[in-house]
Amino acid sequence: MFGIMTELFQLVRDTWAVVRALGKGAYGHVYHVINVKNGVQAALKAESKSQADRVLKMEKNVLQGFKGVKGAIQLISMGTTDSFSYIVMTLCGADLTKICTTLGKITDGTLLRLAIRTLLCLKQLHEIGFVHRDVKPCNFAISAASARTIYVFDFGMTRRYAAKNEKNEWFIKRKRTRVSFRGTLRYCSLAVHQRLEQGRVDDLWSWAFMAVELRDPLPWAHLSHPETVQAVKEETPIEKLCTTGTSRVFIPIMKHFQKLGYYDRPDYQMIFNTIMEEVKKKDVKLTDPYDWEGKTFDPSGASKVIEVCDRLGVKCYENVKTARTEDSSESSELGFLKHAFSPKPTDVPGGEKYEEKRKKSTSVSGNHSADTVPTGSKRENTGSKTKEHSQGVSSYSH
Repeated sequence: MFGIMTELFQLVRDTWAVVRALGKGAYGHVYHVINVKNGVQAALKAESKSQADRVLKMEKNVLQGFKGVKGAIQLISMGTTDSFSYIVMTLCGADLTKICTTLGKITDGTLLRLAIRTLLCLKQLHEIGFVHRDVKPCNFAISAASARTIYVFDFGMTRRYAAKNEKNEWFIKRKRTRVSFRGTLRYCSLAVHQRLEQGRVDDLWSWAFMAVELRDPLPWAHLSHPETVQAVKEETPIEKLCTTGTSRVFIPIMKHFQKLGYYDRPDYQMIFNTIMEEVKKKDVKLTDPYDWEGKTFDPSGASKVIEVCDRLGVKCYENVKTARTEDSSESSELGFLKHAFSPKPTDVPGGEKYEEKRKKSTSVSGNHSADTVPTGSKRENTGSKTKEHSQGVSSYSH
């Protein structure tokens, strides 16, 4: 891989200068880079052509879908040679695991607004036809340039669940009867334990577990055996999962998830409104500073950026601290979020009637409301036993 990286650096040196390595795996590397002409920073991911799973190809597909989507990671450039492929994309700052570990307990105001912003990240991903399949704190990060922007990233396990036919109408891919485990044991839904196809609701179960954990420890967090974790998830009532004042806002939300299956569309607007009621009740302002604003999470990285910019003779755009770079009024912030969560004709619909047909396309015309969850949807489990509890986390169909 060293020889490939040398070739890569030679290829991009007229545009990008490497600041440091951010991560590496058996087949790929991630680098923090700076544009040598204007000082703009980015992340460069490179993958050897020997990579069997073509993780980078999936990342590219997702980023191309995100083109022009406000608040989503953007694809800046890409390239390929006989030896490797690479993409240059928006640079992320500290991830939520690092932020929460550094800060300790976060305030109610930050928790609730963080839940809204991470939910929006997932909705944006779902509306371009993909499910993440590995939702967890370390896969969300603040922007390297703005403390108030949160990104979802790492699309290595992402899968396309919906696509458009020749009439530009959405259809939902037929679910497979049994699949391999994809996700993280601590945050995955029961469907993942049961080796069932993951849909939008499974991302949202992981999102809810992630959010609740910011207040209440997950009962299975200390466990490592998959079957034991599954059993505890099945046996834990939602009310016992959400015990503190703030986390209880997720009780009606998770009860909504219990009604959803693979084909169903979550009611994102209802989820947003439910959290906003708690925001108002606690007299939190959407424009209040987040707990991490003004904090430094990567001082050594910031110094390296300054060093490289000085060497290149370009302006440094790195914020040494996570200071906010833009201000908006409370009304404009609320207006943006209301619009973002409101149903739109371009949204991916829900219900088994939108299942992919083998020979002819399915029309998505009609009076179906984009955020109306069809009743009676089923999450069938073939080959593994599913327990049903009237109040437990497992009380949902697929």
